[in-house]
Order: sequence, then structure tokens, then C-alpha cells
Amino acid sequence: MTTPITIPEQYKDIVEDLRELKKDGNNPNVTTVKQKEEIWKSLKKYGWVYPIVTNKDGVFADGEQRVDVCLAHEEFMGPVLRLPVEDVDRRLLRQVLNKLRGQHRQDADQEEYAKIIQAGEDEELKQLLQAIGEPLPELLQQLGTKTETIPETFEIIIECNDEEHQKRIYEKLKGQGYKCRVLIL
Repeated sequence: MTTPITIPEQYKDIVEDLRELKKDGNNPNVTTVKQKEEIWKSLKKYGWVYPIVTNKDGVFADGEQRVDVCLAHEEFMGPVLRLPVEDVDRRLLRQVLNKLRGQHRQDADQEEYAKIIQAGEDEELKQLLQAIGEPLPELLQQLGTKTETIPETFEIIIECNDEEHQKRIYEKLKGQGYKCRVLIL
């Protein structure tokens, strides 16, 4: 029995049989059993957020792990974006999609975690972080029950010309009774 995965309307024209796609045997991206379980949960919950990416011949540039998970669950159809790129460009694209993800700001992650916990999804967040090998943030480690609440905060970021300007603004706001902290972005 299959579990249909939602395909956004924008992707309906590029849906293909995933069994027709090809591996090159050189994918440097390896996933654990736990990560595959999380991929499947994500696909079931959110659907095809972004398509599989291949070259014109159907050789993977991105999404090989998602396809493996789908096939293991007898899901055979999904959106495939076939790009007219040569093999070397397909390999470069795979590197870009696997590695260039940006850097997470810890404070922004903590705020994101707090909002997820407030929405009652702390267990799902824990499972996700464990699956990707991320240490549980203190926020989750201290969370004993779902009845605990995290106070909502509202913040403002002020762009300064230089460090001296930042110091003046900080001191001025601090002097007016505002709770301030310095961030360098």
C-alpha cells in the first residue's frame, strides 16, 4: 500500500516515474537509517517541497536519497527537474546543493527552536536533531514537559556604521532602560 505524497500544483507538469532515474555510483552524500526515516516523515508531512534534480539523461544531481526512501516505501512518482547540463556541471551542482547551505546563527536557531517548542512540536524537533547528529540545545535538554512555556521576546536590530557608533547606540538605549545585547553579523 502506498502513502501519497503531496505534489504542489507547480510541479505537476514535471512528475515522472522515479524508477527511471539513474545513479552514477559516486554520490558523496550518505544517510543513516534514522535520517532516512526523517526524510520519509518529512515527505509525508510536507510533500515535495522541492523537486529531484537531474541532468537531461536522468542522472541525479540532487535528491538521490529522497528517491531511495520513496522507492523503499513503494512511492514511484515525483517531480523531477531535468537540466540540460553536462556531466561535469551535474557533479558541480551536486556539490553545491550538498555543501553550500550557509551557516546557522546559534541565537536565531534558538529562537526558531523556541517557536517550534511553543507550538508543541518539541518531540519532533528532538528526533530531527538527533537524526542529523546535532546536539540537543540546552533549551530542549531542560524541557521536562510540554506544559513549560518559553517567554515570547520581541527584538530589533539596529545597523551601525562602525563599532564606535554601535557603542554609542548601545549605551544610549541601555541608559533609557532597554535590555540590550550586541550582535555582530
